[in-house]
Amino acid sequence: MKQELYLVFSGLLAVAAGGCVHPRQNEVRSPVEERAVAVPAVTSSRSATAITGTNVVETDSPLTNGVTLEQLAAIALQRNPELRIFEAEVAAARGDAITAKTWQNPEATAGYRVGRLSGGGAPTSVEWLHGQLGLEQTILFPGKRTLQRAVAEKNVEGRQLALAGFRSQLAIQVRRAYYALLAAQEVLPLREQRLALAKTFVEAARKKVDAGIAPDFEATKAEVEVVNAQAALRLAQAQVVTARAALNALLGRNPSEPLGVTGTLSPDVRLWDERQLLEQTLARNPSLKIQAAEIERTGLNLRLVRKSRHPDFTVGPGYESEPGLQLFSFGVSLPIPLWDQKKGPIATATAEQQRAVGELEKLRQEILRDVTSAAQNLAAVKEALANYTPDFIARLRASLDAASQSYSEGRTPLLLFLETQRTYFETQASYFESLQKLYESQAELESAIGVPLEELSKP
Repeated sequence: MKQELYLVFSGLLAVAAGGCVHPRQNEVRSPVEERAVAVPAVTSSRSATAITGTNVVETDSPLTNGVTLEQLAAIALQRNPELRIFEAEVAAARGDAITAKTWQNPEATAGYRVGRLSGGGAPTSVEWLHGQLGLEQTILFPGKRTLQRAVAEKNVEGRQLALAGFRSQLAIQVRRAYYALLAAQEVLPLREQRLALAKTFVEAARKKVDAGIAPDFEATKAEVEVVNAQAALRLAQAQVVTARAALNALLGRNPSEPLGVTGTLSPDVRLWDERQLLEQTLARNPSLKIQAAEIERTGLNLRLVRKSRHPDFTVGPGYESEPGLQLFSFGVSLPIPLWDQKKGPIATATAEQQRAVGELEKLRQEILRDVTSAAQNLAAVKEALANYTPDFIARLRASLDAASQSYSEGRTPLLLFLETQRTYFETQASYFESLQKLYESQAELESAIGVPLEELSKP
């Protein structure tokens, strides 16, 4: 009898193990494996290469040999640490989608009792055996699993949109930091030239004072100009370091690591029609797409919560055995939704969907406002740059040369020469700072739109 119970029990356990629903091995990947398949560039080692066109850059190299903007963008998309967070969120969402497709494991129960029956004072006794085996499988109410899968898949879509949006924003910020570093590097030699020229004329002023042909104030004023030039140079050096640190951080590098970039600053930035910009923003902005996907997800979740009012049920066979008696059974159990009608979860899910709809409208208005503001700023900066014509810069340089020659001949007072010198260098620096503002305004516009401007011309 015991052997018979053991055989039946073993058979039921085999059925339970074989009845579990498992996806095929090639359909299931861990989050790390999903990330390795989806984005192999990011999971590669730090000595991997970033390839842009025909240019190959070793990401472990010092990056001091004139790296281009395209190469910097490729490195950032490979090594930026925040990018890995978004990729991990996509992998986690895919894991949730796998969970939503997987059936719950069945439950097996077993019981074995041995009793002894004795007569009243009789010396003999009788053994009493009772064995019980059972197998239960929970089955969701029809339609629930489909909605669970739909909610999980929509969550994956939202995470993928967030990843794509961050990649676009990362490319925009790399471009912004790149041009900020270029502008700072252009201003630095101007500040150095100003300081060198100021020191030269301090010596000239002192000679005039010693010769008695100029008052002491002229030497003092020249020294003040040196102090001002030194302060301006130190500030320019700090701006170069700050811009380099910002760009290094986007590349996933130590902020203090050396970084040499090459490129040109040009005022030739295209201005788009504002109406076209707004239309493109509504069609392409990743944040709007993410929020639209969130509305769909909350709608599916509301349907799922409403479906949860219908109870799931549990089915399974059973087996009981006693001496001379064997019982086979099949049972169904389900909770009775008498008190809990899921009113609270339904109200919460409804509110979440309404909030998602409201957030989309709010987000749309804020993005259109930012696009309009950024477009106006970009146009204003470009109009201001139009005043820095080559003829204007040439005349300014000629005025400085003439003032320098006139001062050396004693025909121009020091104050006039210093003012001419300061005007020249400040105007040159202001030109490059305006170029930096131009690219900053362009980056702000691209950030508000959600994609680089050159992509707007693509279908």
